[in-house]
Amino acid sequence: MSRKKSTQRDLDLLAMSSIASQLPVRFENKTAWHVFAGECRGCNQTIPDEHLRGAVTRTAQWCFTIEASGYCPECRSITRFLLRLHDDLTASGPMNGLWQTWKPKRKAGFAWLLRFLKLTR
Repeated sequence: MSRKKSTQRDLDLLAMSSIASQLPVRFENKTAWHVFAGECRGCNQTIPDEHLRGAVTRTAQWCFTIEASGYCPECRSITRFLLRLHDDLTASGPMNGLWQTWKPKRKAGFAWLLRFLKLTR
C-alpha cells in the first residue's frame, strides 16, 4: 500500500468496479476471502467500499491478486493497494520495497492485517 501523487493507473483503477463487488473469491480447497477493507495512508480512516476500486484477478489456482486504488473522502487522497490472497489464507504484498508474506500464526500478531482483510474459511 502506498500514498503518492495520483497517477494515470490510479485513475484507471478508480474507474473500475468496486473491490467489494468482485468478492468473495473462492478456492478449490474451500477457503474464501470475503472482504477487503483498505485503510487510507493519509489519515488512517477506512476507505468506504464504493471508493475502493480496481481489479481482482486469478493469477494462479492458489492465488488471487488485488490491485486497487482507494479514494479517501476524509482527506481527499488516493492510496494504492497491491496484494496477493492465497488459498492457505496467507497474504503477500510489497512492504518497504520487498515482497512480504503474512501468515496467521497468532490472532494478536495478525490483527493489523485482519483490519484490512476480513477472512474466513
